[in-house]
Amino acid sequence: MKTLVENITDLYKNRIELLKTKDNPKIGWISIYTPEEIFYAAGLIPFRITGEQGIDLTDASAFLGSNFCSYVLSCLSEGLGGIYPFMEGIVFLDSCDMRKRLYEVWVHNVKPRYSFFLELPKAINQPGREYFRLQIRKLITSIESHFDYKISDVLLQKAIDLCNESRRLLKELYDMRKSDTFFISSTATINIIKACTSGLKEEFNERLKQLLLFIKKQDNNGTKKKHRVMISGSYFDNSGIIDTIEKMGAHVVCEDISNGVKYLEGEIPQDGDPVEAIADYYYEKGSCARIIDTERRFNHMMNLIKEYGIESVIYFSLKFCDTNFMDFPYFKNKLAQNGIPVLLIEGEQNMTNIENLRTRIQTFLETRMFS
Repeated sequence: MKTLVENITDLYKNRIELLKTKDNPKIGWISIYTPEEIFYAAGLIPFRITGEQGIDLTDASAFLGSNFCSYVLSCLSEGLGGIYPFMEGIVFLDSCDMRKRLYEVWVHNVKPRYSFFLELPKAINQPGREYFRLQIRKLITSIESHFDYKISDVLLQKAIDLCNESRRLLKELYDMRKSDTFFISSTATINIIKACTSGLKEEFNERLKQLLLFIKKQDNNGTKKKHRVMISGSYFDNSGIIDTIEKMGAHVVCEDISNGVKYLEGEIPQDGDPVEAIADYYYEKGSCARIIDTERRFNHMMNLIKEYGIESVIYFSLKFCDTNFMDFPYFKNKLAQNGIPVLLIEGEQNMTNIENLRTRIQTFLETRMFS
C-alpha cells in the first residue's frame, strides 16, 4: 500500500526532474479554474505551481507587499528563484485581486516567454457563461498563435477523455473514503491530487488504477474510523495539522479545498461543442470564494458533509485571504444551525511550527469526541 501511494506521489515529489525529461513545452498554472484540457490538446504539458519551494519570501514581499497571502508570495518566490527553468510560459486567472498583482509582477520581473491572463466572471449567470466561453476561445487563439499549433475539436475531445479519466479515478478514491474503514491518510490523498496536477496525467492514471485495485482487494481490513473531519477553506497543504487531527483518533475523510475534492468534481460532457463544454465545466464549478454566491458554496459544503458523514469541520484560511475570511461567518452560523461544529484556523502556507495550533485543535476535537 505504502509503495503504491509513493509510486503516485513521486510524480509530484520528483516533478521538476521528470518534467525536464519531456520534450513538449511546459506551461505553469495557478488556479483550478484553468482548463488543462486546452494545453494537453495543444501538445503542451500543464503543471500547477504550488509555491512549496518558495520558502524565503523576502524578494516576493518586496514586489507585492507583506500583506499578501503566503500562497501568492510563495508562488512568486518560485518564479523569481528560477525554480522552473524549463517553463515556456504561465497562465494566470483573476480568482482574487492578489493573483492579479501576481500576474503583473511575474510578467514584468520573471519575464516568461508566454503568458495569458484568463478573466473569470464574479457571478454565475448566462452573460457570465457567454463571457467565459469567449475567454476560453481567446486562450485557444493565443496558444495557437504563440506555439504555431492548431487545436482541433478531435484533439480537444482526446484531452477531455484524458482529464475525465483522472477525475473518475480520483472520485473512486474519494468514494472509498466514505466507508467506515480507514485505508489512506488525508496527507497521502492531498499528495495524490498534487500528483495529478504535475502534468503527467497518463502516468498518473495508470498508477492510480493500481492503487485502487489494491484497496478493493483489502476486504475492509483497514482501521475503523472514529470521528470524521472535513477540512475546508483556502489552499491547504499542512501535514502537521492533519497529523494532529489523526493522532487524536479522528480521521480527515474529505478536503473541501482546491487541491482536494474541488479539483476532481464532475466531468466534462463528451458531446456537443468541446470548447463550450470545457468553458462551462470550469465556469460552473462556483467553488471559488471570489464568486458572488456564498449560499451555493455552503450548499456544496453541506452536500459533502452528508455524503461523507462529517462530524466536525476545520476551516483553514490563509492569512490575508480576504475572500475566504468573508465566507466564514456565514458558514459558521449555517453550520451551527445544522449542528456541525467548526474551528477556524488562520495560518501560512509553509507553517513549520504549529505548536500554538495543536492545543486549539486538540481541545476542539476532545469536546466533540469524548463528550
